[in-house]
Amino acid sequence: KTDFEKQVVQIASLGVWQIVTNKPMKKKLSPVKDARWDCKTGVFVTLRKDSEICGSIGMLESTTTLPETLFDASSAAATHDQRYRPIEENEIPALAIEVTLLSEVRTLQTPKDLIVGEMGLIISRGENRGVLLPQIAVEHNWTAEQFLEACCEKALLPHNSWKDPNTLVEYFKSQTIKCSNLVKSIEEYI
Repeated sequence: KTDFEKQVVQIASLGVWQIVTNKPMKKKLSPVKDARWDCKTGVFVTLRKDSEICGSIGMLESTTTLPETLFDASSAAATHDQRYRPIEENEIPALAIEVTLLSEVRTLQTPKDLIVGEMGLIISRGENRGVLLPQIAVEHNWTAEQFLEACCEKALLPHNSWKDPNTLVEYFKSQTIKCSNLVKSIEEYI
């Protein structure tokens, strides 16, 4: 991992640690120089315990700098993903963390342009919206069409809604940074 990637994981990990433990950091994180810190990048933070997801929150767009977005998304993944119960302090040593940094969102012109494993999807119509990260398609060994259908399902729309001209189908590219032990990435700061 580059210094930037290490620090992305550290900031997200500290967000989880701080919201769950409510303890101050022992020392401050010194930022590595990188122009990406000032970008208003979308991010997803996924927490896993024994390979099972136990929290995942994302923001497609950000109104703040990358460090603030990482901290907020990871705090929310630990405590506000309504599909899972909030993380407890005694679970932190068993957590793995995965941070996905998103590129700019663009409209998908045709399903032939969808590169499975490289692009994530956003499907929306009216109030309904579904988002799937690129790695989900790979984990399930989906074709482009299956990926589109699954994203429609996540948006609570019929499977073939992606074909409807009233449905907005967008994609993004992303970079995923994984860390198998959240605590190890931040032990010098906590």
